[in-house]
Amino acid sequence: MPIDDKEDNAKLGSEDESKDAPGASSSAEGEHPLDSSGEGDMIRKKPRVNSPRGNSPIASPHKHATFEELLRASGLVTNMALAHEIVVDGNFKLKPKDLPENSIEKQCRDIVHKAFWDTLRQQLEDDPPTYDHSITLLGEVKELLVSILLPHHDRLRTQIEEGIDLPLIQQQAEHGILDVHHYGNFIINTMANLCAPVRDEEIAKLKEISDVVPLFREIFRVLELMKLDMANFTLQSLRPHLKQQSVDYERGKFQEFLKTQPDGLELTRKWLEEAADDLRSQDSQPSAEGAVSSESALTPVRILNHAYMALLDWEDTKLFPETIIMDQSRLQDMDEKLRKSILIATVLLVTYTNMGPIITSIQGFPSTLKHHIVAISDGVGDLRTIMPNIAEQVCTDVNECLKERGIAEMDGLKADALKSQVIAAGDREHSVHKLLDSRGRSFIKMLISVPVNFDPTTRIPPGLSTIQPQLMEVAGQFVRVIGHNRTVYGPIYSEILGKMLNIK
Repeated sequence: MPIDDKEDNAKLGSEDESKDAPGASSSAEGEHPLDSSGEGDMIRKKPRVNSPRGNSPIASPHKHATFEELLRASGLVTNMALAHEIVVDGNFKLKPKDLPENSIEKQCRDIVHKAFWDTLRQQLEDDPPTYDHSITLLGEVKELLVSILLPHHDRLRTQIEEGIDLPLIQQQAEHGILDVHHYGNFIINTMANLCAPVRDEEIAKLKEISDVVPLFREIFRVLELMKLDMANFTLQSLRPHLKQQSVDYERGKFQEFLKTQPDGLELTRKWLEEAADDLRSQDSQPSAEGAVSSESALTPVRILNHAYMALLDWEDTKLFPETIIMDQSRLQDMDEKLRKSILIATVLLVTYTNMGPIITSIQGFPSTLKHHIVAISDGVGDLRTIMPNIAEQVCTDVNECLKERGIAEMDGLKADALKSQVIAAGDREHSVHKLLDSRGRSFIKMLISVPVNFDPTTRIPPGLSTIQPQLMEVAGQFVRVIGHNRTVYGPIYSEILGKMLNIK
């Protein structure tokens, strides 16, 4: 009883498999080399409460440690997390390491670096100059340049070997004729031939530096960026191959984890059982016409899709299923984005309903209001707490638009009525909010169940067109994550659901 992996769904919001030159997209500075730049960091978790569950006959390991902690204890998390992140996060990039300010590690690094550069300057200013540090420096630069080369860069490899000939440099130093500036220019020209277009400006700035010490400082900084560019280019090139390998790798690592636990699928079974119970409850409810739902047959795929959707509305106090934990933070981010997007759509619809054609005909108003709501809600967990601020902003934006077009602004009574309705719309049980939320989630659920040729952009639910980009971003991320999860853990889900439904 295999559960279809819906690999075709991964095309929605799929990553750009660019084959441009190395570093076609630059790596931002200031983050750990294994951080992700797109849908979230590896195994990063928000400070949400995981409440203990009731007693059971056999002590569960989850009562004393999260699944992530158990993975770490098993020595399985780092490589598994990295492989998963590369495949699932279409924007994954390696980034430069950023040490926390005032940390001991950063202070030690800065002291060592300063000592090296100060010594280099002192040696070059000696009479006669000494070149111990200069030779070390050129040797390290040579290693960095060679590390950036691709296998087919034979000509450049030869040029580097001949251009930075360390035995020759040693002889020049012994005779006091070492020209460090000459080698600096050679290195810059070589970097210009190797770098991605995004680094051209940095290379141009190097040519403007005449002082040897700051020049080589900058050379090292840019070379480290170029090295990351090459690594990211390699990751993009290998991504299709990694996708194929990651499924078996993650599944194998998870099986290793299960061997270390008395019951490593407890939360996963509970998650699927809750989804089945919820569907049974829905199916037993009569429709508006008084008839029981015709889609009453529980199937493994239907239960699994329903369970996946529950992840986008997960209670803060509940532990995530073991098979989902790698994407916990990513799914929490999607949940937050979806809720904010639905709130924006609700506020806009309530505003349009109250103001009528006088506002709906104004181009640019939705974008302006969306931008302001996003700014107000940034970093806020409970959106209901900021509804008065959003209501004030709505009235401000409406009056600004009316004023710009020479139309009388709202009077006090009308403004108060609009504020009151906007504040009420922040409640997820508000009729408009609830309707749009249901439509948005139903739309996403449909996407994880549709055939490959489905074009979601042509069927955005009514009332949600104002948030189409935001909705499609969340939907694309969700489809990609769920598609990969279904592929990796499908056999496990099939076994659990088969027993649950008594399917042989």
